[in-house]
Amino acid sequence: MRLGYLYSRYPVLSQTFCDAEMLELERRGHEIVLASLYPPKTPLRHEYLAKLQAPIRYAPSSRDLDKLARKAKRQGHWPKELVSKHENKYGAEYKAALRARNALFFVELFRREAVPHFHVHFANRAAHTAMFVKAISGIPFSITAHGQDFMSDLGNDELLRELCASAKFVGAETDYSRDMLAARCPESGEKIFRVYNGIDLARFPIAQTKRHSVGPIRFLSTGRLIPFKGFDVLIDACAQLQNRALNFACEIIGHGPLRADLEGRVVQHNLQERIHFAGEQSQNYVLRALRNSDIFVLASAPDERGASDIFPTVIAEAMASEKPVISTTVAGIPELVANGKTGVLVPPRDASALADAMERLARDENLRNDFGRAGRFRIEQEFTIEKTIEPLLERFATK
Repeated sequence: MRLGYLYSRYPVLSQTFCDAEMLELERRGHEIVLASLYPPKTPLRHEYLAKLQAPIRYAPSSRDLDKLARKAKRQGHWPKELVSKHENKYGAEYKAALRARNALFFVELFRREAVPHFHVHFANRAAHTAMFVKAISGIPFSITAHGQDFMSDLGNDELLRELCASAKFVGAETDYSRDMLAARCPESGEKIFRVYNGIDLARFPIAQTKRHSVGPIRFLSTGRLIPFKGFDVLIDACAQLQNRALNFACEIIGHGPLRADLEGRVVQHNLQERIHFAGEQSQNYVLRALRNSDIFVLASAPDERGASDIFPTVIAEAMASEKPVISTTVAGIPELVANGKTGVLVPPRDASALADAMERLARDENLRNDFGRAGRFRIEQEFTIEKTIEPLLERFATK
C-alpha cells in the first residue's frame, strides 16, 4: 500500500514516535510518500533515520507557491470559497490562503505519486493544510492528534471540529487525549480511536551486564527545555536531595528557551557540581545515557496555557532500557507508568514529593532493579510498535 505522510515540520528530534511508525510501515512493505511544510530547525539527525527509505519533499519557496496559486486561479482550481470561509471564520492568523497555496504543491506531489490516502501527525497547520488538499483533489486524509496540538496550539475548537469532521478517521495517542478530543468534537466521536505511540525494541537491547551503583546515583531527564517539562521542579527537588546529603548526579538532555533560566536556578541552588546540561543530542547519545543512568525522572506539569506532556516517548524509552521511572500523574502518563510497579508517580509541581521518590529509589537498589525489569516487561507486552500500530493499520486497510 502506498501512503502519504504530511507534517508541519520534519524531522523533529523529540518526535521519535513518528519515525518509528513510518519505519514500521516500510518494514511491512508499505511505500511512504513523505512531505513537510517546513524543514527541520537543527541539522542534528537521529542515526536510525538512515533506514527510512522515503525521501522528504518540502514545500517550495514563496515565489514558487505564488506561481502555483496563479496557475490554479487561471485554471479554476483555486479553493476560493474555502479560503474565504476560513478567513472570515477564523481570522488572518490562521493563514487560509497560505494553507491553500501549500496544498497546491502537495496535491501535485500526491497525484504524481498516485497516493490514495495521506496521514497527518498533530492537529495543527499540517492538518489545516490537509483540509485544502482534500478540497482541491478529493484525496482523503486522516489525523493522529496528540494533546497540546488540539488542547492549546491550534487555539480554536471550531476549527478542530472541522478538521475532525473532514478527516476519514482520527487517532489520539492515549485514552486521556481520546476522551478530551471526543468531548471537544462530539459529532466525530465515533471516528476517534486510541493509538498509542510504540517503541522499536530492536533499538533497546537488554544489557548483558548491569550497571553497578558505584559512586553517585545517576539521574537522567530528557526533553525540550520548556515550561511543561517541569525541569525547574526537578532542580528544586535536586536541591532538597543535596540538603539530605544524597550522593547523586543529574544529567538533563535537551534544548529550549528556558536553558538560561534553568542554568541560573542551578547556580542559585549551588548545584553546578550535581546537574549537567547536555544540550540537544542524537538518539544514540540518549541511549548511552540511559544505559549509564540509574533512574529516569520527568517532572511533567501543565503550563500556564494548560499544555502538558501527554504520553512522553522518553519514558517508554527509559522503561524499554530497564530503568525505573519517576514522573507525575499528568494526562496519559499513568497509562504508561504503572505506579508502584514500574516506577513512582507524584503530583505535578510538588518538588518535595519528587525528591522523596528520587531518594527512595536512590537508596534501594533492589527496588530499582524490580521496577526496571517490570517496566521492560510492560513495554514488551503493550507498547511495542508492532502492537501499537495495529489500530492504525486496520483503518488504513479499510480507508
